[in-house]
Amino acid sequence: MIAVAMKRRGHEVRFLVYHLHDHFRPLLDSAEIPCEVIPPCSRWRRELAVRRILRQGWQDVVLAFLEAPSFYAEFARIPRQRWGLVVGERSANPWIKSGVLGWRRQFHRCADSVVCNSHTNRLMLEVGFPFLRRKLSTIYNFVDLGLFRPSLGDSAADRLNLNAFRIVVIGRYDRNKNMEGVAKALLCLKRSRGSPVILVDWFGGMPTDPVPFNRAKHFLAENGLSESLCLHHATRDIAAEFSHANAVGLFSFFEGLPNAVCEGMACGKPIVLSNVCDAGNLVREGKNGFLCDPSSPESMANAFVRLASKSFDERRQMGLESRTLAECLFDERIVVERYERILKAAMCREPIPADCTWPAEVPESAVKTVEEWANGSRSK
Repeated sequence: MIAVAMKRRGHEVRFLVYHLHDHFRPLLDSAEIPCEVIPPCSRWRRELAVRRILRQGWQDVVLAFLEAPSFYAEFARIPRQRWGLVVGERSANPWIKSGVLGWRRQFHRCADSVVCNSHTNRLMLEVGFPFLRRKLSTIYNFVDLGLFRPSLGDSAADRLNLNAFRIVVIGRYDRNKNMEGVAKALLCLKRSRGSPVILVDWFGGMPTDPVPFNRAKHFLAENGLSESLCLHHATRDIAAEFSHANAVGLFSFFEGLPNAVCEGMACGKPIVLSNVCDAGNLVREGKNGFLCDPSSPESMANAFVRLASKSFDERRQMGLESRTLAECLFDERIVVERYERILKAAMCREPIPADCTWPAEVPESAVKTVEEWANGSRSK
């Protein structure tokens, strides 16, 4: 976590949270980072509690992640305070300009800096909220490269999956994640003679709207695909599932920086991924995986076959390429150093350092996605 890394660098760090069951708490306790918890209360009382605590002003700078905490911190800064404020944008949401989402982002005027975790998200904010342009930067999330690492003797997955090629997907069961599209891709393979046997194990949580999940399950049952695409409950032991996979996949219509794919890369797995948003920085076509069109089951099926048809040595090399790329893109030292510089700039009311964006390369997939989104042709 950034907080632990910042403390190791000699900074005084404190946490303010409003959920009693914080699964990061043991990590904070072990690092001796104080954590103040706001007791359960209504949303407006929570906003006032955050405001009261932050306006005591012991801190030099505040770093807020996620939409609601960022809004609370920005609200606490009205009228302007002496402490700096850096807020995070963690999701490339195609509805970013509409309704409450658009209204809340007006409050980014109160922040010194807005850090996005994907180039797609940053470009969307530049288009939708031009007044933010000088405050925006991109910094990819870092990954625990010790926890997520290639398993010893990584041929284990191939030995376990002798008769089939196993792809693991981690993602919520909402419409954007495209379960039905994956099912249709598997149906294409089922109808094609000589195609390799592809098994997809999907682990996810249920969203508020169960309709897309139920539609996908109905389609699987109707077409005899329930054993080809297995829909499991969410799992906390993601690294273990990846260790038994031949590849890691994600087939969303819209995605910023998918953590599961980053972790799959760190585990040394070939990747099959929708060619949208920042995918071009995560998958080097034919080097560590393949990209596909999430709107085309045929394109997804083709990507499955291309990957499954590779020899063990070729897939092993692709996995090594994924790990090498992960070590570059998601290195804790690089990410934390950039956050540190942005936080110091906010504390001193200075402009964002010019070279803080990481990685510097903006993938063509991000530019194309944002252009389509701005023109209204990518509304899914």
